Amino acid sequence: MGAIREWQRGAVIGRGATATVSIATDRRTGQVFAVKSVDVAHAGALRRERSMLCALSSPFVVSCAGAEVSAAADGRGGTRYELFLEYAVGGSLADEIKRCGGRCEEPLIRSRVGNVLRGLAYVHGAGIAHCDVKGRNVLIGDDGRAMLADFGCARLTGEDGIAGGRTIRGTPMFLAPEAARGKAQGTEADIWALGCMVIEMATGGAPWPRFADPVAALHHIAHSGDVPEPPAWFSSEGKDFLSRCLIRDPTKRWTAEQLIEHPFVAYAAPNSCSMASQIGERVSPTSILDQCLWEDSSSNSDTATVAPPPADRLRALSAGAPAAPDWTWSVDDWIPVCGGLTDDDPFITPSPQPDPLSCTIIHSAELAPAPALISPGGGEEIAGAVHRGHGGTSSPRSSCVSRNQEATAGYSNLTLRVTTELLPLTGGVQGERSRDQVR
Repeated sequence: MGAIREWQRGAVIGRGATATVSIATDRRTGQVFAVKSVDVAHAGALRRERSMLCALSSPFVVSCAGAEVSAAADGRGGTRYELFLEYAVGGSLADEIKRCGGRCEEPLIRSRVGNVLRGLAYVHGAGIAHCDVKGRNVLIGDDGRAMLADFGCARLTGEDGIAGGRTIRGTPMFLAPEAARGKAQGTEADIWALGCMVIEMATGGAPWPRFADPVAALHHIAHSGDVPEPPAWFSSEGKDFLSRCLIRDPTKRWTAEQLIEHPFVAYAAPNSCSMASQIGERVSPTSILDQCLWEDSSSNSDTATVAPPPADRLRALSAGAPAAPDWTWSVDDWIPVCGGLTDDDPFITPSPQPDPLSCTIIHSAELAPAPALISPGGGEEIAGAVHRGHGGTSSPRSSCVSRNQEATAGYSNLTLRVTTELLPLTGGVQGERSRDQVR
């Protein structure tokens, strides 16, 4: 990114505890970038982030184009610290997990973790510990490249690889045991957090799901001998990769350079597309014909076909669903309900004991002179108002009473029940779907 001098702020695309992220445009070049803004009084973390990012240059680390102090845009006075950052069209990795339905497929995890490891290897080589690796702090570029972002918690490491200071920084659920105990955070803590991020991608949840209280989780991380459990469905390579990251002794954890060579990421496809964009290509069967059951299932193939999990099949169904229901029916599917009906019509049967769940339509043209008020028997009077159609005139549809009330009219000795839940007519007195019944 080049230096930003004249720019225009756009819509807000993210908010944090103190900072706001907006999209912006360089007025001279038209380049789109992101602006992270915070009140000058709370700009310490952004100033630290700028000092870190301006010293880094890697395709796997979000780039920074500088910063400036400007007047607050709300018109209330005051000043804001504005940090200019590379705009990631794909949002954060946490957003991608949601787009994938709450769980990423393993090929995507391999690709994203490989990118993050390359970013961590570069950052650690520059003497910096990120201290807050998680899905929310990894951004996805327009080419599918994952980039480390949000260096507000980052700190410089000493010659022994341990970051100076004793202040705990980061997200409790992703903290390494030594960091949770109040010891200094180093590059080893980033590797532990990377393992937690893999679990986040694979499950859509925290690495310690049984703890809702961050303080209880922090105490457990610091003083128990446990490590987060890998997903049960993970491959053996994935579980082995996690076992190299999630080691309680920081001196025994693999480094970023070593993990890049691990088979879990070494052979991953670069910049894999999110499976959310591929869900539409999966066709969930709508009948047995879609399964091609007549084909030989014992065909010679080196690759076993594994049926997608039920959640993926549901996502595929929803992805292929029409935007609105199709209310177009064939005329052959319609039946006449009332229209010159006589007592001799074979499908009309007197019913002295009507089903309380049945529903019929009373047509005003078919009724004998009805009383102005009908008493259903419980003392409740219901007006026999004629239902008005769309044109405002009397419709062949009918005097309506509520769903669970009966009205007895002097026509062919029939007991009629009506409901206000009517389906659209196609014309004339032929109209109601097969759900309408005449008793």
